[in-house]
Amino acid sequence: MANPPRQVDSSSPPSENRRSFFAVFAALVTGAIATLTPLAAGLFAFLSPLMRKSKSPQVRIALLGQVPDDGIPRYFPVITDREDAWNLYPQQRVGAVYLSRQPGSAEPIAFTAKCPHAGCQIGYAAGDDLFRCPCHTSAFNLDGTRERGDDEVAPRDMDKLPVKLREIELAEGGKVTEVWVEYVDFQTGHKEQHRTT
Repeated sequence: MANPPRQVDSSSPPSENRRSFFAVFAALVTGAIATLTPLAAGLFAFLSPLMRKSKSPQVRIALLGQVPDDGIPRYFPVITDREDAWNLYPQQRVGAVYLSRQPGSAEPIAFTAKCPHAGCQIGYAAGDDLFRCPCHTSAFNLDGTRERGDDEVAPRDMDKLPVKLREIELAEGGKVTEVWVEYVDFQTGHKEQHRTT
């Protein structure tokens, strides 16, 4: 027995089929764009901190004239822009340093004021020959070394920071020298210096 011939549906011409295909295709493309655009924007915002260049840790601390060459440490707060992955906090206090300049020395030395033992603020009283930590009785010589060496509670000497001098011309004439410090925050409780992340 022979199969009956297949009937062709002549109710919708081929041009209408093409139009409905293009309409469905356009709807799918439009829907994909509408869905993927906010997804891509959110992904970009989430990953943007990874693509951001890291900021220089150098911070302007003082004028050289504020650090006389008398060997006496002077306390200065570290004020700079602080940022986490997505937020910027302008002009925030992030720490403190001691600057001192020996007689005849052109460049001061800098120590972080954070104790390497538990992170307390190290103090200095005018006329004293030691830095002292108020939390666990650690004491440091004026060159940053531990007073009692390994017998001290602090696991290492005070953290020394690199210093750079920059000469700036004033608008009204003349020049001043600024003291810039590469301010790095180190982890506490370790014998070696480890930068905090």
